[in-house]
Amino acid sequence: MSLLTLSAAAHAATCEDGVEVAGDPRNGLQFTGVMQMAGLSVSSALGQLQGIALGKGYEIGSESIAGDSGELFFTQTNLRPPIIMRAQADSSGKVTVGTKLARGQKVEVAAGRKEICAFLTPLKTGKEGEAIAAAARAKTGAGQVIDAEAPKLSAQIRDDIKDAMVGVKSKGVLGRMLVGSENYATAGEIKEAFAPIEAKYKGRNYRIDGQIYSVWRDQFSGEMKMTYLVTQTHGVLGIRESKMYNNTINFTIACNLAPDQGKFFATLSGGDWVKLAGTVDQIDSQGMVLRDCRQAN
Repeated sequence: MSLLTLSAAAHAATCEDGVEVAGDPRNGLQFTGVMQMAGLSVSSALGQLQGIALGKGYEIGSESIAGDSGELFFTQTNLRPPIIMRAQADSSGKVTVGTKLARGQKVEVAAGRKEICAFLTPLKTGKEGEAIAAAARAKTGAGQVIDAEAPKLSAQIRDDIKDAMVGVKSKGVLGRMLVGSENYATAGEIKEAFAPIEAKYKGRNYRIDGQIYSVWRDQFSGEMKMTYLVTQTHGVLGIRESKMYNNTINFTIACNLAPDQGKFFATLSGGDWVKLAGTVDQIDSQGMVLRDCRQAN
């Protein structure tokens, strides 16, 4: 979900005047607003936004802060398809809030602008903002570490994706069977269907236990990488799938280890048991990658 930067926001007469509306309504409009507030930290901005979103009935995703910037998703789940808001903040005090509607989703332009500004205008700087952010995090539980076993987590997310994508996967199948039509889901429809999954899982903090499927160091970047063995067991005897199916029919879970984990990384080999803590950095329909992974106790 690409958000456009609104350079004229600072010069707009009101917040709503500064919200940019882009796109063809038939594809779903995109709304983007920007607020610049000197002294507003990334942590404070994202924490306050969690409180605002919670008060408006949104489902709060996990915040993801890396370096001088951060990101947060929140979802209006009572709609079908849901409306997903994406917020970004950086250390300069710039906060961006936006949404890309799904095709067929109708929202009055004035109402869309008003909703964007309902997140931006309440933001506070300094100690007041930090206190509001801390109170919001206490309610949302943001940043909590979730314990998981690699195969079970893989199966859980795979099932979530299957449920989210069932509509687009079945589109066009009946038409082809009956009249030879191939009116399958478009790339845009597939992206829209997957968006709630990204909003739900990106930024989550996990402590994952399991066996290693593969481990290697990137020869160009020097990054230390590993993937978990996530093959499933079946039947009353609990017979496990062959390892050859790890990256084909299963949802993969990979970790990029933090730079300070070099000595620990050198001890790892395929088949070893390992427990790592990290943050979900990337996720698609095939798997996810966690960043800054470290050995966990």
